[in-house]
Amino acid sequence: MRQLVGLVALLAVAACQDDAPMPPVGAWALLSDPSVTLEIDAEFNFYGQGPCNRYFGRFQRAEGTLTSGPIGATLMACPNLDQEYLYFTALEASRSAAVEDGLLVLRSTEGASLVFAPQP
Repeated sequence: MRQLVGLVALLAVAACQDDAPMPPVGAWALLSDPSVTLEIDAEFNFYGQGPCNRYFGRFQRAEGTLTSGPIGATLMACPNLDQEYLYFTALEASRSAAVEDGLLVLRSTEGASLVFAPQP
């Protein structure tokens, strides 16, 4: 019986270590363009203002990494839709999240990153 309890405890610890850290709850602004925002709620739903449109989605853990489902967005026509496409693509490619020196850093497996400052 002790062996079974020990095995269950070991598996529980191993499972926790495989989980990718989830982004912290809060409101963030893209460091390179503060008009682009990202808000994350307690269920890891996210939403914000892109370079043109409002958007929404959800962060999840899958196979030890961070993932986001498809991003939904309003459909306003703007001159900077190419920037929005790049932002949404980078957000969907994020596989890890960390807070470094007070900044939220979302990274892809290729090493590309989105860096956000906390909103006041």
